[in-house]
Amino acid sequence: MNSNRLLVIGLVLLSTLLSGSALANSVRIYNLSAEDWARPRSGSVIPTLESVRLAVAYWETGANTAILLNYPGDDTGELWAAELKDWLVTLGVPSDYILMAPGLQAATDIRIMVGERGELLQ
Repeated sequence: MNSNRLLVIGLVLLSTLLSGSALANSVRIYNLSAEDWARPRSGSVIPTLESVRLAVAYWETGANTAILLNYPGDDTGELWAAELKDWLVTLGVPSDYILMAPGLQAATDIRIMVGERGELLQ
């Protein structure tokens, strides 16, 4: 009876892992603040921004990973995200691996999310 109980618990845990709830753990979120972005931008500065550096490094570790830029929906946020996307392309991320999503409530940040494309689109 005790081994049956362990088997059931094991099957429930396995089912949970396979159902996708474990997939959400592969998404990493990095915040790029307007304060950091206000620094003069150049090819030597952008790679030193911690959120950008970490996001690109994590993107490089996956086979089917993409980057989602979640930005404030106003004109300023849209311009900021478009420029960030251009910099990411310069750093070696193909543009079709970069997704854009307006609507971030915080007007002082861009959220850089890196993970499996399917997870990011949910």
